[in-house]
Amino acid sequence: MKRIVINGSSKKTSITRRSIRELARDYFARENRLEFVAEALFFVIIVVISAWPILAAAGAL
Repeated sequence: MKRIVINGSSKKTSITRRSIRELARDYFARENRLEFVAEALFFVIIVVISAWPILAAAGAL
């Protein structure tokens, strides 16, 4: 078995640090608005369908 040693100095660090707000703004600027709404609606439907049996079981206790 051959051992590979990775030198830590070869890592490149980012010069500029961006905030979460800037990252989100860039992402949503490229995201199609209709596609985002469809995905968000689908996510909400999945969450509601998944939560319904849990809430029904909790109510039965």
